[in-house]
Amino acid sequence: MEEKITYDFDTVISRIGTQAEKYEARKQYYGTNDVEPFWVADMDLPSPGFLVEALRDRVDHSLFGYTEKDPTLFDAIIWWMRDQHGVEVAPEMISLSPSVVSSISMAIEAFTAPQDQVVVLSPVYGPFFSTVKLHGRVPADCPLLIDKGRYEMDWQAIDTALSNSLTTMLLLCNPQNPSGRVWQADELLRLGRLCKLHGVILFSDEIHSDIVYAPACHTSVLTIPELRDHCVMAHSIGKTFNASGLKSSFSIVPNAALRTRLRRAHRRAHSDNINLLGKVAITRLFSPDGAEYKRQLNAYLKASTQEVYEKLDAVDGLKPMCPESTFLVWCDFRDHGDWSTVSNRLIKEARVALSGGTFFGPAGEGWFRINCGHSRSQLLPAVDRICALFG
Repeated sequence: MEEKITYDFDTVISRIGTQAEKYEARKQYYGTNDVEPFWVADMDLPSPGFLVEALRDRVDHSLFGYTEKDPTLFDAIIWWMRDQHGVEVAPEMISLSPSVVSSISMAIEAFTAPQDQVVVLSPVYGPFFSTVKLHGRVPADCPLLIDKGRYEMDWQAIDTALSNSLTTMLLLCNPQNPSGRVWQADELLRLGRLCKLHGVILFSDEIHSDIVYAPACHTSVLTIPELRDHCVMAHSIGKTFNASGLKSSFSIVPNAALRTRLRRAHRRAHSDNINLLGKVAITRLFSPDGAEYKRQLNAYLKASTQEVYEKLDAVDGLKPMCPESTFLVWCDFRDHGDWSTVSNRLIKEARVALSGGTFFGPAGEGWFRINCGHSRSQLLPAVDRICALFG
């Protein structure tokens, strides 16, 4: 049965002049403003009106001084994690943070030492690599394997990397960015057991976990009892509600000793809070209204990503992965030339700006990521130009 959608995801809202990175930085990264931006992973779809109303009500108060951590904020997070992800969370397990990457940064500071190794499963969101390096740690890359058009973990490589005495943390993207791969419970259990065996902290970035397409089903590491004593989970309103600019995120750490270490790192960096509008946003969004918006958004994005996948898959030499989650489509262009050749053609002939695969590590060479979080009147003509160019 077709999902009923009452939210308007089709009206195009201009972001020109609003400091939107994907628009304002086109000249810097692509050499021209004459490209449509499908690179930065935020959406051009509007956040729900009830969020706008809540923010407007707070702004109308006209005072923006120091604020306490409101218990209703933590109640909202606890409700969302239970209702949407089947995770039971206590208030003391939650730490606030400006972003998931901030949480990653603080976890690296808390649980690793300079020159330690941090395992990364690539291709993966670029700051997994850069944040590790910025802290003077060493990324231990374990590239994912491709089997029948789908990423799989290389268990032998992972076990070898985890057994290294210098390895102290593994960063997991769950679900996986850029491919949209949804890791299953048995895979997470196996990975977690390996981490536990070798005394390695498992950090699970679950920022994309609310955008998952049936029959796939997200499994949080927090739902697996064996993993709870050596894991950190981070989430945010950024992707689900297109609210990354509000810089509002949180992490959940069930183990009290790990939680103390992480909070100490946050306090040292003065990064253990979020701005007051972010508090308003989380409290309003993590609600039944937010759950209904999410349901409708997922229906819209599932149809969009599936159509983009099918269009690309019909072109000889293009090999997209069918996304199980996220508003992103990951496509292999290697049969059409090297990265420079393909990139120049996409920019100059198709007039689109996509995320180049090497941003996600060496394993992404020759691949490009397409952001489908746009109205279809923006998205589909651009994809048609790509298909015509390489077809």
